[in-house]
Amino acid sequence: MKRGKKSPASGDNQDGRYISTKVAARLINVSIFSVQRWFDAGLLTGSQLPGGRRRIALDSLDRFMKKHSLIPQPLEGRGQKRILIVDDDARLLDILKDGLEQTGKYAVRNAVSGLEGGLAVAEFLPDVMVLDVMLDDVRGPTVVRRIRETTAGRIVRIVAISGKAAPQDIRDVLESGANAFLRKPFSLTDLIKAIESKRTTVK
Repeated sequence: MKRGKKSPASGDNQDGRYISTKVAARLINVSIFSVQRWFDAGLLTGSQLPGGRRRIALDSLDRFMKKHSLIPQPLEGRGQKRILIVDDDARLLDILKDGLEQTGKYAVRNAVSGLEGGLAVAEFLPDVMVLDVMLDDVRGPTVVRRIRETTAGRIVRIVAISGKAAPQDIRDVLESGANAFLRKPFSLTDLIKAIESKRTTVK
């Protein structure tokens, strides 16, 4: 999308493809003014909203970072392993977030859809993504492939989870780039083992 054109999300980032200049600046550790100048010069693309606010397209930012060898910076959870949990079960999200945070080892962010999870990868820069394979809005393998195509997503460990996935679903998500699979229900201990493991595991 060319600069100066409104995005379909009208600035609310509802489709998970745009971020504010503030978030973009924090990700690459520069000033907001630098991001604005790059946008105005056409080096970054996205949309400009009424009032002059700019939204940066994530794919444009990713290309810009690759071209200039910029390393994304975490926005929160420094000193802790950052865990992103993507699941449409709000109760499970709360249970897992509370359990992981109580260990003191993890900073946890939750997302309730694949699109929200994709945006959170760019902003939160998780070390590990725990992903429900059977989301309502998009299939797990599709989310994994999209994440792996981004600069931040290539270094994320992805733990797929599901209580309904068939054997073919599990194979698909692992072939798409997930590192492990856990079948629901699972214990917090099992989840931590999958998060900390360096191997491809299925349980």
